[in-house]
Amino acid sequence: MLEFNDNEIDIFNEMMEVVKKHPDFKKYEVRMESALCLPGLEIYPDRRKIYRDRREINLTAKEFDILCFLAANHGRVMTYAQIYEQVWGIMHRILKIILSDTTSAT
Repeated sequence: MLEFNDNEIDIFNEMMEVVKKHPDFKKYEVRMESALCLPGLEIYPDRRKIYRDRREINLTAKEFDILCFLAANHGRVMTYAQIYEQVWGIMHRILKIILSDTTSAT
């Protein structure tokens, strides 16, 4: 990996010309992952990592999912059903059906 400053653009362009002449070079791209950022909080959904004031916070899978969902919807009012649907998905629908069948049988 090479790193260039803005004032080294000519050197960078020369290096790219050399690379183009040799197709056997492997090309790697660094993928920049998007983070959800709130004051003092950074959430990296791809890595499932959360940092508060640059210190990693360990959460359970469901805690992480809930926090991500709420952070992604910062400033919006979310219903109980919307949160459950997002975090628990199909399990929430199945439980809802089971519970409605159980309560309607009584």
